[in-house]
Amino acid sequence: MAIEPAINKMPHPSLAAQGSRVWDRLWRHVPSIEKDDTLLARERDGHRWGELSRQIKGTFGSLAGLRTIELGAGRGDLSVLLAQEGAKVTLLDASAKAHDQARKRFDRLGLEAEYVTGDMLGSLEGQAGRFDIAISSGVVEHFEEDQRTRTLAAHHTVLRPGGMAIVSVPHAWCFSYRLWKLYLETRGWWPYGMEIPYSKKELARRALDAGFGRVETSAYGFWQSVGDHWVKNILHRSVDLSGKRSVLDNMFGMTALCFGWRTRSELVGR
Repeated sequence: MAIEPAINKMPHPSLAAQGSRVWDRLWRHVPSIEKDDTLLARERDGHRWGELSRQIKGTFGSLAGLRTIELGAGRGDLSVLLAQEGAKVTLLDASAKAHDQARKRFDRLGLEAEYVTGDMLGSLEGQAGRFDIAISSGVVEHFEEDQRTRTLAAHHTVLRPGGMAIVSVPHAWCFSYRLWKLYLETRGWWPYGMEIPYSKKELARRALDAGFGRVETSAYGFWQSVGDHWVKNILHRSVDLSGKRSVLDNMFGMTALCFGWRTRSELVGR
């Protein structure tokens, strides 16, 4: 029997305040159109989008017409690609600055989206059961303890039966990412506040605890982490290793992906 998590409890005030300060500071930066186009092209050509597309098409056959929501969407990187494939996208974020950037970006690209201001750990009654796909990237690792399960439960709550959640997080077993993060924290340069990466095992366990009937996890981006975190950011050399695959990806890749399916039969007998 699937659980119905208590999602109406708000996060600890100090954590919420910390997160608001961190993200409001980060959303002050607006990339140039050229940089934005480069970022989106890199995402579109990368392993993550390829894996997302494969799983979505395997579940639904096509992206066209699917109702999707990106939780903690920010500027909506993945929602842009979904919208370009014909999905009807919704962006949920607590930051007005993030929504403002997302609107300008979608307008520039000639894409439509629905914008919802809200907290994924707040009340989601207006969004419950509406979507085929719930997605987040770089969000749920910024929570701790039971809130880590509750953020995954928020994905479950907004899905219709038969829907699919996609969660992308930093991978705890990527040693190049962990060393880079430690280096920046030691120097006082870490910009993202509290960030607790996930192992694939924890991600799968919490997704099952959140109510998903079937869960798959994977990891990728070992060489991408080396290139992005060390060669580019520390050594300041221009390099893009995002397309380079490695036999070490699933064990030590920098990004862990979780796919969770809300089964059609889970409400029977409740």
